[in-house]
Amino acid sequence: MKTLKQYGKAIGIFLIAILILAFLISLFNITNIFYTKGSDVMTMIGMILIFGFMGFQFGKKATHRGYLEGLKIGGSLILILILINLLFYQTGFSLERFIYYVVLILTSTFGSMIGINKKS
Repeated sequence: MKTLKQYGKAIGIFLIAILILAFLISLFNITNIFYTKGSDVMTMIGMILIFGFMGFQFGKKATHRGYLEGLKIGGSLILILILINLLFYQTGFSLERFIYYVVLILTSTFGSMIGINKKS
């Protein structure tokens, strides 16, 4: 039950972080600070930071095998992203999107590996 509570909290934080990121990027687009390519890059950097942070937090709480914790949280968050994309964008699955998801999962895995080593 404790693990389920941790995942629920992580998913809540993830959804709030995505909303904040979407708000900031749309604000930058409205004010013409970024153009389309700039907002795509900012989205990618923001998602990498979010996934790395989530992996780091789970790695700090893990007792061993931090890479598995990172894979679990990364896979869970990727499933949520896929569902959001299917619901709102209804785009097909492409190689570019697959590479994007793999990079995010690897980021959460590396974040958890760093988190388990930085445990105090």
